[in-house]
This record gives sequence, C-alpha cells and structure tokens, in this order.
Amino acid sequence: MDKALEYWKLARDQFPMILSFSGNLISALLIFVLGMMVGRWVQKRIRRSKVGGTHLDATLKPVLASVFFYIIIAMTLYAVLIRLGVPASAVIPIFGGAALAIALALKDTLSNIAAGIMLLVLRPVKVGEFVDLPNTSGTINEISLFSTTLKTADGIYQFVPNSQVWSGRIQNYGRHSIRQFRLDIGVSYDTDLRQAQSVMMDTLSAAKDRVTDTAPNPPEVYVMAFGDSAVNYNCRVWLPADNWFARTSELRIEIFEALGKAKIEIPYPQRVVTLKKDT
Repeated sequence: MDKALEYWKLARDQFPMILSFSGNLISALLIFVLGMMVGRWVQKRIRRSKVGGTHLDATLKPVLASVFFYIIIAMTLYAVLIRLGVPASAVIPIFGGAALAIALALKDTLSNIAAGIMLLVLRPVKVGEFVDLPNTSGTINEISLFSTTLKTADGIYQFVPNSQVWSGRIQNYGRHSIRQFRLDIGVSYDTDLRQAQSVMMDTLSAAKDRVTDTAPNPPEVYVMAFGDSAVNYNCRVWLPADNWFARTSELRIEIFEALGKAKIEIPYPQRVVTLKKDT
C-alpha cells in the first residue's frame, strides 16, 4: 500500500512535466504538418505563377519552387526542434552535422545539383526544346535541381540525372528557327553530271517554305566523290526548323521524282566478279 502511494505521488509530481511535453510534442507535429502544407502551397504557386516574364520562365520555375520548398522545410524543422526543447545553440551544430552526413552519403546527388545549377546558369537547353544527348533524345519537359526530364519522339518519359546531361555532348535542335537540310545521293556513271546538278538545284530552289531572306547561303549541289557504283552528290538547302521530318521527307521525294522525270538513274550498289578457269 505504501509502495502504491509512493508511485501515485511520483506520477502526480511528474504529471505537469508529462503534460507539458505532450503539449510540446503535439505542437511540434502541428508545426511540421503546417510547414509541409505551406511548403507545398508555395511550391505549386511558384510553378503556376506568371510573374517574372522571360526572367522567370518555365526552365527556372521548377528549380525556384524546389529551393523555396526546402528552405521552408528547414525553417519548419528548426521550429520543431525549438518547440521540443532543443536549445537554439545546439540546433546549428545538429543541422551542420546532418548536412555533412547527407553530403557524404549523397555525393553523386550533389554532383547532379552542381550540374543542374550550371544548366540553369548557362542555359544550353530550355523547356520545350528538342535535344540530342549522348544516350537519348527528346523534348525537355523540366529541369530540376537533381534531374532533367524529357519526352522522346515516340512519347516515352525519360528521367536523366543532371550530371549525365552536363558531362556529355548536348545537341540542341530547338535553339534556332532554321536548319540546313543535307542529302547525299548518287547517280549512274552514264549520267550527264551537269544536267543532274541542274535538276537537283532546281528542285531545291523550288522547295516549299525554303528560307530565302535569312539563309546564310543559297541552295547548293556539289559533286563530292566518285564512288564504287555511283557519282556522289551533296545537296544543301536551308529550311524552317519546325516540322523537320515532314519537310525533309517531302523534299527527298521531290528530288527522287525530279531525277526520275529526267531519266537520271540512281544505281544499286554494284560489284564486278571475275571468274577464272582452271588451265
């Protein structure tokens, strides 16, 4: 009986401290939930915002949204620790130690962040541009702090770490409004070479939507080499960069039809075989 009374007195003495800690714990949880909600709300608002014009475009918005989200989360964690009774003088060392541990564990991730910053500063690619990377190609959907997402020509979603994008060759097809179409084509050795050159030149000059005002040079057709089975030409003309595959496909057909009307042969590969008889 005396022991039970002793336990009851101990519980009674500790009850205010337990009640205070429970209140602080509930408050900390509420602060954490509220911080997460505010962080998500700010992140969505920045992504959807139209403020900033060309300086805050679709390429930069996801990164700024992520940065503000992590800042709010860091502030929320600080408030949670203070609410739980951790001294303010001890919070900074805790954050520093956690940052060091994360840096050591996620060194590859940090290289992705550094590459993402370089992509955002130098802007070799932007959202909406079609690019060719070392191992893939597609239209850029988003550049974040850690990765670049793109949609391939056949509609496949791809997630590429920023370090892989930055460390390799980037070929950007969407940066300029015009592109030079080039076609290698061979004709028979029986062909009048000047006539063939004239036919192809006329076809290029009459190409639909051919760029004339801003093109660096006019259409060009050159004899490039005497091959094993054909005389090889190289055709060049500047076209608008949009709808590239449809434009170039149509122009290839027009060149093929023009050569056919002029009765200029595009030969198959040929090989001469000599048979020797035993004597």
